[in-house]
This record gives sequence, structure tokens and C-alpha cells, in this order.
Amino acid sequence: MSSSGERNRPGRRPGRIGWRPERIGWRPGLLAALLAAAGTWPTEGGVPTPVPPDQRGRIDAERSGFHDANNMRTIFWNYGMVGDYPEDPANVDLSVFHSVEEPKGSGMNYSDGITPFVLAQITQGDGSTAYIMETGFRERQGTSPGQNRIMRFEPRPGYFEPSPSANPARSPALSNDPRTWPASWPDRLDDPDDPGWRGSWNGYFGKQIVADQESYTVMDDQFYDAWDYFPDSRDSSRRGLGLRIEVRGFQWANPQARNVIFWHYDITNESTTDYNDNIVFGLYMDSGVGGSALSCDGIYESDDDNAFFDRTLNEQVINLVYTWDRRGHGRDLTSNCGRTGYVGYAYLETPGNPLDSVDNDDDGITNELRDGGPGEHVSGQGAIAAYVATNYGLVHFEATYGPLANRPAYRVGEWWTGDEDLDWVA
Repeated sequence: MSSSGERNRPGRRPGRIGWRPERIGWRPGLLAALLAAAGTWPTEGGVPTPVPPDQRGRIDAERSGFHDANNMRTIFWNYGMVGDYPEDPANVDLSVFHSVEEPKGSGMNYSDGITPFVLAQITQGDGSTAYIMETGFRERQGTSPGQNRIMRFEPRPGYFEPSPSANPARSPALSNDPRTWPASWPDRLDDPDDPGWRGSWNGYFGKQIVADQESYTVMDDQFYDAWDYFPDSRDSSRRGLGLRIEVRGFQWANPQARNVIFWHYDITNESTTDYNDNIVFGLYMDSGVGGSALSCDGIYESDDDNAFFDRTLNEQVINLVYTWDRRGHGRDLTSNCGRTGYVGYAYLETPGNPLDSVDNDDDGITNELRDGGPGEHVSGQGAIAAYVATNYGLVHFEATYGPLANRPAYRVGEWWTGDEDLDWVA
């Protein structure tokens, strides 16, 4: 799933991030794994910047855990990767190795790893142009020429319980397991009423636990130091692009969502450099439908997958990428010839460019803002229809949100234009 763009943090002059919207999806067949880039943030904490070196990403903070609150079970890492690839792919123990396993307990895996990436154009100290590509993957990462270490996203300390006696699984923070929570949350220390939120969950919706299972990890790009580039004019030790990435996974056991896992990526520019139209965000998926072991087809199952992209379905924009096994077989706990389904990846939402007068996500609305305020008050269904006809692409709007006549604000005849999709009722 994505970025929520940039948030202002106390104690810094924020740089800007300008996103070119990327949308990636998967066809839900037997299985759907939706990676979400949501653009709203009901609550937010503050991390003063520049961030001290000992509070930036570190190798010794790496942890893995499991999302397993519905039909899907998968390992995830707090450096950004969802899923994994076994050390011995031919002889993997499917009773303990779970990489987007569906259904849970079957041993049928569907992925060899998924990671967000950020790509930006930069200007180095000598004036030359270069590109930094940042990911959180398990292989094919560059090596730092000065530090001789792998360059990838690394987790920040403080966002999980580090003691193995208190957190025996050494897991990242999970909402349904208080043993994984830190004594206090670094991004909640500025709360005057409850500094650090001790003993509380640090969730997308605040202290309230809404999902059946929510994970929360924080990482940054400090290890990307192979370029003559220093993004923060206040601190020459800050490397990479100066980005902080908050990652949340969500699962619900509700039948409508029990085969889905949602991922939310909130990317904050902590540096003093502005990134306008020279930066993109996306997701890299290493398909592994049917797992990695040898199947009845006589092939290692990670080697015969197909993929396709559907932009529309029944005239609705879906932007869905989906993958499947060529012969429909995989290795599970029952046999080497288990039937496989489809795994789908959908980019649900991400901030577009609010200043380019382009409908970035094909929903009929241009110059969308996440923090634009209530906007103009329009009263009466006729006035609302006239405003929409003048300022929206009605065909695309109704293809995305349904008929205008069914939108809540239209039905009551009172609308604030800051509610761009007309789903508020004043």
C-alpha cells in the first residue's frame, strides 16, 4: 500500500514531498492481499528533528513477527518487508514458514517478499544528478562503500519491547499482544496529558484498538550513504533522503475482510530538502504462488508464476495487479500438488498532486487536498449538482463513488466542498 505524504512535526522546518501517484493492485481470487496507501491521519505524534543518531534506523533493532488474525498468515519484518524466502527453499518446513499463507494452517504460501520503495532524483555536492532507490528487501541491496553494510530501510529503536524475557517472540509491536509494546512510545512523548502513552496501544486511531490485529513499526533511510548528498542542512550526519516511514498492518476476521491484509505507509520528510516532482513511491512484489518447493509439475513453484494488470472491471477503475501459478499447483502441508488461487495487490489511495489540475486517481476530482479545511458551503441539491458539473468530471466521479444522487451530502442538500467525495453529513 503507500504513503500519506508529509506531516508537520514539532521542532523542524519540514521539507516537502511531492508524490506522483502510483497505483498497484491484485485480483482477488481465492486470496486478496491489499496494500493500502491511505491519506488520512486521525491522530499523530511528534518526533523532534533533527533526530539524534542513536534514535535512527539500526540493524540491532531488526525484528520479525506474524500477522495471523484472519485466514491469511504471514511473516513481516520491521525493515519493511512482508513475507520472506526460506533459507532452504526445496526442504522448507511449511508448518513454521508462513509467507502470505492462505488459508492459515494449510502451508500454501503466495509470496517471496513484498517491500515499499522510494525513488528520488537528487543533486550531489559536485552538482551532478543521481538517483537514490530505497527499499526494505532481503536481497539485491547495494552496499555502503564507507560503512561496508547493506543499504536498506532499517527500523528505529523504541517502537517495540526489546527484552526477550518480556517479549519472548521478539516481535514487533502488535495491538493484540501488550507484551510487544514498549514501555513508552517515542512519538508520543510530546503528549502533555499522557507523555509516552505508557501501557496504551499506539494505533492509527489513537489508543483505541479497532482492527482485530494491528502492527506498528517505524523505519528510516539512514543507511543510504553511498552518495555525496546530505538532505538536512542542520545535521550533516543525516543520510539517505531524510525520510521516516511508519508502517501499519491491519487484519479483520470479519467475513468481508478475512482474506485480506491492509498495509498503510506514512512517509514523512524529516529533512530540510524539498522533494516536489522528483520523487515516486511504489511497491515491489516477488511472486511466489504455491511456495518455493518442488511440486507435482516438476518445477520449483516460485519459478512458474504469471502476472497481469487490470485497470478497469465493469467500467470501474480498480487498478489491480494479480499473480497466479501457471499450472495452478503448489506445495502445501497435504501434498505437492495442492490447488492454488490468485493473489492480488491493490493500491487503495495515495495523495495526488494538489496543484497540477490533473485528476491523478481518475475519480473525477482534481487538486485534491487532505488538509484543505471545510471549503465552500453549498446549499440545495440543484446548487450541488451545478457545482459538481462545473468542477468535477462527473463520469469518472460516478464510476468511482456511485451516482451523485446517492451521495450523503447531496441527499441532505447541504455540502461543504472540502468534503470532496460528498460523504459527510453536516
